[in-house]
Amino acid sequence: MRLTVPLAALAVLAGCASLSESECRQGAWRDIGLADGARGKRSSYIMEHFKACNEFGISPDVQEWHRGREAGLQQYCTAANAYFVGTTGTRLSPVCRAEDANALQTANLRGLQWHEIGQEIDQARQEIRDINTRLAELSAESTERASLVLRRSFLRLEIFNLQTQRMHYRQLY
Repeated sequence: MRLTVPLAALAVLAGCASLSESECRQGAWRDIGLADGARGKRSSYIMEHFKACNEFGISPDVQEWHRGREAGLQQYCTAANAYFVGTTGTRLSPVCRAEDANALQTANLRGLQWHEIGQEIDQARQEIRDINTRLAELSAESTERASLVLRRSFLRLEIFNLQTQRMHYRQLY
């Protein structure tokens, strides 16, 4: 039992490492930087790799990582990607060029709004499921039935309106 707790803690800590031992040893730093840039990682993220690889006595090739990251940022810093990032409910990382910031923030905001409306639709659908469950439990003579049926109708109309709104925020890129 005493051995289980430290092993579990070690497993959790290992899961937090930015790179595995084999990735550190392989040393494909440009490719690692490319992937990090494409995910919008800041330049300080290289420190996570230093920490992970230091365990194995390996130091990242910082210049190669930065070259790769810059290439990856070209993928990340596009309007289409900014929108996509927003559709996941995530704000765009502040790693793009200042002159592109307004267009990218606009695209990201459209994606965030699309995401938020989707969450509202999901909540309304869940409420309809809850109402249906409650209706199935009630007797036919229950006075609560009419208000639940009315609320369900209202929610269906709300979903239709939200879906119409959401179309406005779909991807234009």
